[in-house]
Amino acid sequence: MNRTPLHSLHAQLGADFGAWSGWELSQGFGDPKAEYMAASQGVALLDRSAMGRFRVSGKDALDLLNRLSSYKVDPLPPGSGAGTLLTTNKGRVIDLLHLFATERGLLMLASPRAGQRVAEWIDAYTFLEEVSLEDVTDGTAQIGLLGPGAEGLLRRITGEALPRLERYGSAGMALAGGHALLLRSDPLNTPGYDLVTPASQAAALWGALAQAGATPMGEATYDLLCIEAGIPRHGWEVSEEVNPWEVALEEYIHFAKGCYIGQEVVLRLKTYDKVQRRLVRLAFSGPGATEGAKLRKGEAEVGRVTSVAVHPLTGEQLGLGLVRAALASVGTKLKVGGAGEGTAVQAVVKEAPAVTTAGV
Repeated sequence: MNRTPLHSLHAQLGADFGAWSGWELSQGFGDPKAEYMAASQGVALLDRSAMGRFRVSGKDALDLLNRLSSYKVDPLPPGSGAGTLLTTNKGRVIDLLHLFATERGLLMLASPRAGQRVAEWIDAYTFLEEVSLEDVTDGTAQIGLLGPGAEGLLRRITGEALPRLERYGSAGMALAGGHALLLRSDPLNTPGYDLVTPASQAAALWGALAQAGATPMGEATYDLLCIEAGIPRHGWEVSEEVNPWEVALEEYIHFAKGCYIGQEVVLRLKTYDKVQRRLVRLAFSGPGATEGAKLRKGEAEVGRVTSVAVHPLTGEQLGLGLVRAALASVGTKLKVGGAGEGTAVQAVVKEAPAVTTAGV
């Protein structure tokens, strides 16, 4: 089981640990209500070091990524970036990549479960191109700052003018006696940041951010926040079993760029209205829903639950699910569980957020 550079510090802070995407990560710090309130009204601090981090270099790097993925990513001037999808030749999602063009080169973020698959896919399509892919995950840490107070806290702790970054913007910063790359990543569809720093400096940076007023948050609360925002995540909603339209990743598809692997299938699904399933938010009538549970309308199986979490303030069980497109409208009531299981839990399709994206 992999551990992040912050594991020892979190153990000292009394964190509860759990297995997540092959990593042993902090699930919480003892007060989920405080964690939730920090993320929604203040500043929350999250260890995001399990994400895959790659330095991509070479004169053909952006050209290759542009030909392999769904969004137009060539050119990307330093300080800018973009999200883009790798899809199979059948139009299924390998991963959503987040690219940040910095003064020192291109930083590519991949989902924790998908880093090796992404690297192998890119390598398989690299022939005569001058491209180098360096996995820097183990040597670095990634710390997220989430919540409406994140920018103000960064201004206080730096003691200097903070560059006003747009989404996918980046800037180098001196912090806590070391150096960090600041990324405007917006993981929850609201202004949010990541700090990427050498692993040896991670504990000092975490401590400085916590001392400045950020509240440590674990994966359990972050999962809930993603569900509330309707954000699909790799390993739950996103996989090579779905196409981008099914899991609300359309903002990462560029309709006017050149060809990429899977483009014909992806665009045909939209043009001819062949999308069979949709990602929906769900509210459950009581406890008992589990990830992977079947969703039924009458006796017919019409979908499955993909994510489940309990709200720390209300105790309500919430989730995300993939259901038949015809049943994805708000207010649709579905039964949870397979035929004959005798479950009394009901799922109701809730209104989707105004903008649905996948967070970094």
